[in-house]
Amino acid sequence: MKKTVTLFFIMTLSPAVNCAESQDISQGPEIESCWRNQQDRGQAVTCLHQLNDKSNREMDALITKTVKQIKENNTGPVYKSNYAELTIGDVFSKHFLASQQSWKSYRNDFCLGVGSQIGEDAYDYWPSIYQCQINLNRKHAEEIKMLHADER
Repeated sequence: MKKTVTLFFIMTLSPAVNCAESQDISQGPEIESCWRNQQDRGQAVTCLHQLNDKSNREMDALITKTVKQIKENNTGPVYKSNYAELTIGDVFSKHFLASQQSWKSYRNDFCLGVGSQIGEDAYDYWPSIYQCQINLNRKHAEEIKMLHADER
């Protein structure tokens, strides 16, 4: 029992166990790479802005692909529907798309809040917001993939 308790405490103190929870939402490999590899702040911000745009395009592509997969893999009729042509995929995809619009609004507002910790006049206000959005996109992509919409 003593060994189990000791092992438990060692594991909870390990940086590998706690790193995901302790990473700052406005930090990540993209911001580090842009600041390290650019000549000045303006170029670094542009670099991060481009990576954020790419991340947002990838998220939009994943959403579009998932909607298509939902419709393709859920072709059955809706139980007791007045519309014979309405499929489960149509209903599911409608709700999925609405949830994604709400999620994007959440992401944008949340990251503006994160950026406001620094102050709007600080040089790293927008980079913090961009990195926050990239981080949230990355996590949300994992959530969407949990739907297994591509399996049938």
